Amino acid sequence: MQQPKFPLNAPQSQGVPVTEKHKILVVDDQESMRVLLQDMLEVIGYEVTLAEGGEQALGILGESEFDLVLSDLNMPGMDGTALLRSIKSSRPDLPVVIITGYGTFHTEKRVMREGADGYISKPCTLSKIDKTLAAIFGGKVGLS
Repeated sequence: MQQPKFPLNAPQSQGVPVTEKHKILVVDDQESMRVLLQDMLEVIGYEVTLAEGGEQALGILGESEFDLVLSDLNMPGMDGTALLRSIKSSRPDLPVVIITGYGTFHTEKRVMREGADGYISKPCTLSKIDKTLAAIFGGKVGLS
């Protein structure tokens, strides 16, 4: 197993024990960010699948079930907003969290109006990811 590439000084989980891991699809065009998010999410206790972009994510979603999609906003081809719209049109109950390094208050409001269930600005911390996802999952997994 590959060692995480970030310091693991997070507190012990105080969430409710879960018998089955939540499955998260991480979508980001930058490999280093995909791997970092995968490492962070696995430390918190999630099962993670990776996609390089929106088109690949839609293909994976057509083949497998997920509990949440965590997508970058700015990607070549199908960006995070287009992916969000596509997911919400076919699977409105599937939570989608948008993550971006180019965020502004206006950007956050726009993606939330489009149907995003959460918004995280880069650089993101393990704690911020945990709190955002715990709010969506009812605090059943994580460090919070």
